[in-house]
Amino acid sequence: MQSHADLWLRALTTNGPEDHDGDLAAALRAGFEWLTAHREPTGVAMALEHAARVAEAAAAGTLKPAEGQVQVLAALSLAETLDAGSRGA
Repeated sequence: MQSHADLWLRALTTNGPEDHDGDLAAALRAGFEWLTAHREPTGVAMALEHAARVAEAAAAGTLKPAEGQVQVLAALSLAETLDAGSRGA
């Protein structure tokens, strides 16, 4: 997940987990909030919000960490794919 944060989330939203004391869920939430404040709500933002909600659930212990990781990675992959498509990549 670190590569998603380092190579994509920071470039897109200007923040990453290190800006939130290493808290991935907080970084994802902040990224969603940044996107919806500076862009129209898009599939990218919605996928990022889903990733944030899953990461929050895993951090709270309501979702097994391994299952949370799989779901967060899937949501981030979707968000990145949608973002690349919107830029014509």
